[in-house]
Amino acid sequence: MKEVVNAVLYVTKNGCVWREVPGEFPPWQTVYYYFSKWVKDGTWKSISDCLTADYREKQGKKSQPTVAIVDSQSSKNSGTCGKDVGVDGGKLVKGRKRFYIVDTMGNLLDSFVVAANSHDGTTAARKWEGLAWQNPLLDEVETVFADGTFRGTFSQEMLEKHGIEVEIPTVPIARKGKVDIHQKRWVVERTIGWTLANRRCSRDYQRKAEHANAFIIIGNIKRLAQKIT
Repeated sequence: MKEVVNAVLYVTKNGCVWREVPGEFPPWQTVYYYFSKWVKDGTWKSISDCLTADYREKQGKKSQPTVAIVDSQSSKNSGTCGKDVGVDGGKLVKGRKRFYIVDTMGNLLDSFVVAANSHDGTTAARKWEGLAWQNPLLDEVETVFADGTFRGTFSQEMLEKHGIEVEIPTVPIARKGKVDIHQKRWVVERTIGWTLANRRCSRDYQRKAEHANAFIIIGNIKRLAQKIT
């Protein structure tokens, strides 16, 4: 079973197709079976949440953060990615949109993948309630930092329904001697960079959006496992 996990991490990092998993790992059918099984039953997400909480505690922080940062990233699709696909009119990207929710250290708290033509604020507001209901890492969140695309519906609904204040930057750069909102918001950009360092995430190759999201989660698992060990 350890080699099954290693094979999934190999695919995530190197971006090969399932049929080209090297021979030193179990058969690709076995690897893919467990990958998809653990996506469906939430195993990958549970591992990621445990590692995030553990790493936070090792850094002297509470396991449940009170501050989160949210952002989205449009990813081009491949020929095998034919479902839940749209065109991001702002960035002119055809594919899917990945939403990241991270803590102030850039650790992944949650994520989801939708068609690229989904509006940032409306989509995040609709998804938050379902995410928070099943994710203890979001239970104590009091403040969310976001960019201007989340202004409006997201800010209003987060405050009215969840009592969470959404902070959106109003100045272009950080000012000397003060903590600017941009300094918090840009933490999520680093997380996106960490994710894209995994070649399987450089473009969306997955037929299912939940599988595309799983590789974001596995990327977080791989990074934190290396740090903790």
